[in-house]
Amino acid sequence: MLDKLFRGVRFEPELYYEFKRLADSDGFTVTRAFERFMEVCLGQGAVVFPDYKLEGLEAEARVMLDWVRKGKRFYRYVGKEEVNVVGRLVFLLTRVRDVGLREDIEAELKKAVGKPS
Repeated sequence: MLDKLFRGVRFEPELYYEFKRLADSDGFTVTRAFERFMEVCLGQGAVVFPDYKLEGLEAEARVMLDWVRKGKRFYRYVGKEEVNVVGRLVFLLTRVRDVGLREDIEAELKKAVGKPS
């Protein structure tokens, strides 16, 4: 069993007292209500922080999509070995946030299956 970890957090007094009032009305302590809130957020994936390492990812995905549509299957990445464009698009698919772009990539990948590389 893990020990409880104590962390001090500062809130605006009005926010804290309103949260405490809501927690009390449901029979929770503030700590338990906050823990429950975090559990639900994590379980639902409700808290998402942008990944600074993924800047330009959608631009890369649009370029890869264009290349696949033009029949390009491999490219050499800055002095490294060849990269499979379709494989890279599969990797990018789950990271693209633009729904339209993601749907375009998915449709193109479905067409690309079975074609020779």
